[in-house]
Amino acid sequence: MQIRVTSRWAGLTLSTVLAVAFTALPGWAKPPKSDSSAPSIKGRYAFRMTPAKSFAADAPADPGGLAGEPRQDLLRVGFFVADGAGGLTGHTIATTDTNTGKTLVVTFDWAGKYIVNADGTGFFSVDTVSNMMCADMTLAHSGQTPHPAAAGGTPLLSTTCPTGAAIEGHEDYAFVFTNVGGKALQFIETDNDGGGAKIFLTGTAHKQENPGNGNDSGNDQ
Repeated sequence: MQIRVTSRWAGLTLSTVLAVAFTALPGWAKPPKSDSSAPSIKGRYAFRMTPAKSFAADAPADPGGLAGEPRQDLLRVGFFVADGAGGLTGHTIATTDTNTGKTLVVTFDWAGKYIVNADGTGFFSVDTVSNMMCADMTLAHSGQTPHPAAAGGTPLLSTTCPTGAAIEGHEDYAFVFTNVGGKALQFIETDNDGGGAKIFLTGTAHKQENPGNGNDSGNDQ
């Protein structure tokens, strides 16, 4: 028997024809690639936090007890490190204030935990605080930046920190990923221990690929 090859197939090798035919069959379809963008947190993240007031903080007649509330955090920057197994460690620099305008910069280390849901949401907590230091930022401007005057480019952290409920403690947050692969997330504070008027903190965090070398790629949006 003689087989004739038409011009339509003349430029194709047998292996090419078989590859095309097998690819078209459902049973020979390529296996799906693993999803490398599944939500996860691991590595070092830089964050910035800003305040959001509850209704009780603005309501007339002070129903939330604003006048008696302790020191509140207003702004924060810092970083945290996720170990990939639910554990967090971090360092925070916070601007805090009272109703009488007693402004302190508070720096502290902390440890906590987190969980990540399959839909890209999750929760994390600040459980323990250590190495806390405070700087009185109501002092007169008598030196170079940063204020108050200090050598070596660091604040003069010599003020005695408040104790008890008037300073940093346990906090709870909810978050959602805003970048494929877990490189960026937004979070909101969810706790209100003790009730009353409250400053809730909210912020963003971005993964630092090479922290400390000036070439961070942690500004993914």
